[in-house]
Amino acid sequence: MNAKWWLSLSLVTVGLACGIAQADGGAADAFQQSYDSEAAGKTADALGAMDALPAPQRDGYVAQLRRGWLLYKLGKSADAVDAYVKASTLQPRSVEARVGLLLPQLALRRWSDVEVGARELLKLDAGNYLANLRLAFAVYNQGRFAEAAGIYQRLAEGYPSDVDVRAGLGWSLFKMGKGSEAAAAFRAVLDIAPRNTLAAEGLKALGAGR
Repeated sequence: MNAKWWLSLSLVTVGLACGIAQADGGAADAFQQSYDSEAAGKTADALGAMDALPAPQRDGYVAQLRRGWLLYKLGKSADAVDAYVKASTLQPRSVEARVGLLLPQLALRRWSDVEVGARELLKLDAGNYLANLRLAFAVYNQGRFAEAAGIYQRLAEGYPSDVDVRAGLGWSLFKMGKGSEAAAAFRAVLDIAPRNTLAAEGLKALGAGR
């Protein structure tokens, strides 16, 4: 083996290493551009930076997770579902991907899908606040008000100051015909959040005052 052969091999090795470094740097730059664009309110540009990634990075877990979020923000909920599903497939035990998936499903009013997704998520993380909250909302929208009230009640015990939980409990009780209990739940919300629309509308529906 002569010196020229070794020199050629060395140059090829260095070239490959530089190419990998540039690719990695390009991906990192694309992620940063996406974050900066989102922070500046340019959500479409933030998504564009993700879509411009080379295939290996674009099809990776983090990119698909981020695409799901950005597509959801842009109102492209069906596409957001697809991106979150891809992310969940790549990382089957990911809690964050499953939590994210619930957002576009809620936007699409796919209540049964939300219920299934939330229950699957709770198998991974039994105490997950968002999974329980969205499960309660999905169950409520399927007309199972007593079940929704039970979930909201358990959440209220862990998050006593959460006005979304309290308002959800109030409406569930209202739909069950438990007017006095519903009014108490709505008033508990308005005591700490006087402009809460859900609670105010609940009391109005009951024909009750503050």
